[in-house]
Amino acid sequence: EDAEEPFLRANHIEDAEEPFLRALVSLIVTLFKEDLWREEEAMAAFKMLTDKLFIGEETSQNCLRISPFIMSIIISPLRKSGVSGEDTHLPLEVFLKGWLERSLSFPPVVLLQSGEDMQDWFQLVISCYPVSKKAEETKELQRHVSNEERTLLLDLFRKQRQVPGASSVVTQLPAVQILLARLIMVAVSYCGNDFNEEDWDFVFSNLKRLIQSAVVVMEETSENVNDFISGVSSMDKEDDTLEGLGHIVCISDPSIDNAKNALSAFSLLNALVQHKSVEGEDHLNSLADEIWDPVKDRILEGVLRLFFCTGLAEAIAASYSPVAASIVASFRVDHLQFWELVAQLVVDSSPRARDRAVRAVEFWGLSKGAISSLYAIMFSSKPIPSLQLAAYIVLSTEPISRLAIVADGNASPSDESLSDQDSGNVGLPSEEKLRLRDEIYCMVENLNYELLDTDLTAPERVQTFLAWSLLLSHVNSLPSLTEGRERLVHYIERTANPLILDSLFQHIPLEQYMAQSLKKKDGDIPIELSVVTSAATRAITTGSSLSTVESLWPIESGKMASLAGAIYGLMLRVLPAYVREWYSEMRDRSASSLIEAFTRSWCSPSLIKNELSQIKKADFNDESFSVSISKSANEVVATYTKDETGMDLVIRLPVSYPLRPVDVSCTKSIGISDAKQRKWLMSMLMFVRNQNGALAEAIRIWKRNSDKEFEGVEDCPICYSVIHTVNHSLPRRACTTCKYKFHKACLDKWFLTSHKKVCPLCQSPC
Repeated sequence: EDAEEPFLRANHIEDAEEPFLRALVSLIVTLFKEDLWREEEAMAAFKMLTDKLFIGEETSQNCLRISPFIMSIIISPLRKSGVSGEDTHLPLEVFLKGWLERSLSFPPVVLLQSGEDMQDWFQLVISCYPVSKKAEETKELQRHVSNEERTLLLDLFRKQRQVPGASSVVTQLPAVQILLARLIMVAVSYCGNDFNEEDWDFVFSNLKRLIQSAVVVMEETSENVNDFISGVSSMDKEDDTLEGLGHIVCISDPSIDNAKNALSAFSLLNALVQHKSVEGEDHLNSLADEIWDPVKDRILEGVLRLFFCTGLAEAIAASYSPVAASIVASFRVDHLQFWELVAQLVVDSSPRARDRAVRAVEFWGLSKGAISSLYAIMFSSKPIPSLQLAAYIVLSTEPISRLAIVADGNASPSDESLSDQDSGNVGLPSEEKLRLRDEIYCMVENLNYELLDTDLTAPERVQTFLAWSLLLSHVNSLPSLTEGRERLVHYIERTANPLILDSLFQHIPLEQYMAQSLKKKDGDIPIELSVVTSAATRAITTGSSLSTVESLWPIESGKMASLAGAIYGLMLRVLPAYVREWYSEMRDRSASSLIEAFTRSWCSPSLIKNELSQIKKADFNDESFSVSISKSANEVVATYTKDETGMDLVIRLPVSYPLRPVDVSCTKSIGISDAKQRKWLMSMLMFVRNQNGALAEAIRIWKRNSDKEFEGVEDCPICYSVIHTVNHSLPRRACTTCKYKFHKACLDKWFLTSHKKVCPLCQSPC
């Protein structure tokens, strides 16, 4: 079935077990899709079916068996044409009402016995009511259905509730589960406005039961994989181990297929409710938000557990070998439609549902956890794009994102911004204790130069780019001036391999930029260059590369170039000092000139605009301090006056910011010695260059530093600043001999580099 098909047909091609029937259905679908057959052929096919459906008073079983498949294809053109009496002996509505009444004569579907033809009659009725996730198409479909049909359809749905305990009936016949799920889809689409509380209870209980049955199967599979891999010894033959693993993950339980239909029904219902909320439509008014929201969260929690389970099994298998992981991943490929439905719903899940699902996974106590399962899906050897995107989105958003980057409980805390009062008592934790998760460590800190020789769409590149995109998005999500962000930024600057930037510019068409600049026609940019510049600008403006990641699949060189542009833009925004150091150490002058020109044209303007905008919005709230901005000159003038002394500092952003450093100069000084003037200049320069792009915060910290000096707080003898340029602490570590106070971070660094624990000034033991 075509992925672009707008209708969720009640009868799928894959449902046809016989090769001839499957081929016939596929042929008819193609004829209508290619517009080779239209209303006239649909009416002819309908007339043929209705003529052959009965032989006297008896039903033709062969005709009845194929009718649902044919009707699911021709019903839409038939509805539009109206099928008047001139084209067939009876109008369409008469036949449909007759088929509905025939289905109503049967007992509830939960009482179905194998071999009965009521299943085919139910399928025939359901096939005549296609459903769509698009509310506009749903309304169009409803317009062609009479009130009498809708009443009969609602009666058929409600009859399924007449069996005592129908909502909890568990039958071994997969056909019953399939029929119920599909009937729910149809009833919700065509009769949802007429549902009462009991109707909705019946819908939700069946959907939850069908999905939960698949959750149980997948959880058992994950646990079995965990126990099996844990029990493998070095004496076991690899072939035997892989064969045993294959038997475990080869699931033949009908719960997966049953849950697939339930997921389709739930997905449809979710889409219709969302449209009602956004557009204010009157559809599904009978479903109150206070009923829907908690039910939706509970069902999505189950879907998330399905999602985590398949990733857990692959992550655990990967701990044995890549081949073992591939065997587990093959199971997903065999149930592609099921997992694509799971992925779609995972993306729509709420933070609360995700948090509960993660807690449930961690409670199992398996050898791998929820985060590992997400990385296993995203970096799978047999990738499914929708699952990869879902894993990326979950990893990059709360509440998972705070656990997704840093290993073993060292997640970057989302501290509140440090206050002006006594902020220095929060020291910077030792960076030696911080480490990235194993899943991304090798792609950030331990990049291999062989990456530069791989194909531009190689899986290694895709995985590396996704890892960096996650990392940068996480850094950007942390509030400025927080211990967690500063610690992570400096860890990346110290440990990350700058090879990532070399690989990014293998994708960015600098030669096209050069050719374009020579033409001097800004309005006529080649498409290959345009997608890169747009992605870079968007990432700088929004602080996210998600929109680029969303359009990454199927992997193509142009899409990888777009992602490279987004990562570069995001890196300039959150790690400008890191990029500047890489750029300054480039030996290829020709390449560095092109990179600077590209950055100056497509990245720097957005970055400078953002910086100046943040400074303009900042409230420095002090009569002794003022800031003025010149957008045309990319300048900021900070004026500080105190006790008949004052100074004007000018901060100039270069046109190729941040590849070129910010310049700071003094244009006016009153009552300030040359030594203090140089010191203030140096402190402002240090604050500006250590803030990683947050100039407004750098100016604010510099003002606080100057205030502290006027208050009599002595500066640190090591860095010559009152406020530490990185963690913004005050000098509090005092030497017991000379009494000078130092920043803890400065003193720790002094001990580390000097290889001795003595006071930097008096050399007394500390």
